[in-house]
Amino acid sequence: MACKNEKQTDFTLRYAMGEDEYMDLRQLRYFVTVAEEKNITAAAKKLYISQPPLSTQLHQLEQELGCILFERGPRRIQLTEAGRMLYNRATAILQLTEQAQMELRDYTGGIRGTLRFGAVSSVSGTVLTEWISSFHDQFPEVQFELQEGNTYQLLEQVRTHRIELAIIRTPFQANGMKQYPLEEEPMLAAGHRRYFAKSDEPTISLAQLAAQPLIMYRRWAEIVASLFEQLQLRPLYFCKNDDARTTALWADAGLGVGLLPRSARSLLHHPETIFREIAEPRLRTAITIVRSRETYLSAIGARFISHIRQNEALRSNVPIQSV
Repeated sequence: MACKNEKQTDFTLRYAMGEDEYMDLRQLRYFVTVAEEKNITAAAKKLYISQPPLSTQLHQLEQELGCILFERGPRRIQLTEAGRMLYNRATAILQLTEQAQMELRDYTGGIRGTLRFGAVSSVSGTVLTEWISSFHDQFPEVQFELQEGNTYQLLEQVRTHRIELAIIRTPFQANGMKQYPLEEEPMLAAGHRRYFAKSDEPTISLAQLAAQPLIMYRRWAEIVASLFEQLQLRPLYFCKNDDARTTALWADAGLGVGLLPRSARSLLHHPETIFREIAEPRLRTAITIVRSRETYLSAIGARFISHIRQNEALRSNVPIQSV
């Protein structure tokens, strides 16, 4: 028997605490958002409500529970011990509620609803638009909520169930995650042509890069430093950052030589910027989709993963396994 769809804003599930007292899912969602944002104004903006009703709901929740949940400062608020206890329970309740909604939505049939996912900048600024466009053509009733951040920020959001899946880059450590690696690709050195004036070769060695001002993603710093150390070279680091777009912008500005994945070369726009593939087999990376092994994968999420993998398999002629 099919279930009748209900609006997500209709919070009818209530948790009794006394004869005349209760808290509902809306209060829990408000509470969790404030706890994570650590600021009433920021939380109200994220919840699309004004600040006074949000403050009222929090005070009401504290009165109903009979304890103080927040330590309120002039600019930030922090959870009390009681608040941390409630936060752990509230996030679990909201997660179970959302999982139940996804399972029931999938049961009623049809690929519709919202996919909450994350992507690193070297993906969101390049190939992601192509994937979303072709997926939207097939499933026009799907909406998206995209979180952008670095690999470890997005892994944490998957672990805490703020997003269902993330599209990130190797290398990383991700215990408890199901991983779907796509094709591996080399790293490029990109910058103004004056940095490459001594060679017209399509590749460049680490020894040739050692004397150049390097702009790179911070997460690669340890690996790159180790490779230079093995060559007994001391590189010149001009900038370490957390966003591939920053690397591309600074390289385009002629400030140094940026180290970027090959698929991120579309971020480079200056006519005097050129790139060379780095001739080092240990400097390779792969876009990888990750999700938690512990939570339900929605029909939308499963179709989205399959769609990306099929697109990339056709491009690279590599067979894929089931989700």
